[in-house]
Amino acid sequence: MAEAPWISTFIALALIPVAFLFTHAYLSGRRRLPYHKVTGTVGVLWDLSLSIFYMLFRLTGANVEGGILDITPGLVVYFAVHGIVAAVVIALELVILGTGVIQWRTHKPVKWHRLLSSPLYALWFVAFLSGEIVYLVYYVL
Repeated sequence: MAEAPWISTFIALALIPVAFLFTHAYLSGRRRLPYHKVTGTVGVLWDLSLSIFYMLFRLTGANVEGGILDITPGLVVYFAVHGIVAAVVIALELVILGTGVIQWRTHKPVKWHRLLSSPLYALWFVAFLSGEIVYLVYYVL
């Protein structure tokens, strides 16, 4: 078990509330309850800020103290798939956020908002859980 880098611990913990916000927004949105606007907006903005910050942090080659992993070919494939899914999630979040703002302003439903909410919810949880599992396996267990 390697020592967990501070940034990985921060992201792993900071994304847990997003799971609750996304679940509330998704379920209440499906039931046409008004509260999903707030939880959805906060969840998307929270996740976007964390995801973009983490990707930029890693992209710039910032050192991750204590985060020495034995990188295997399987782990490289995993990180590639995880990164692609995360990038798709970011794109979907931007679309959901944009269509949500349009709905708020026009008071008319936008078809794409409803159609893309399920794929976003599913893909977000795939990215979230896959990241949390790697964190747990490599740094906790």
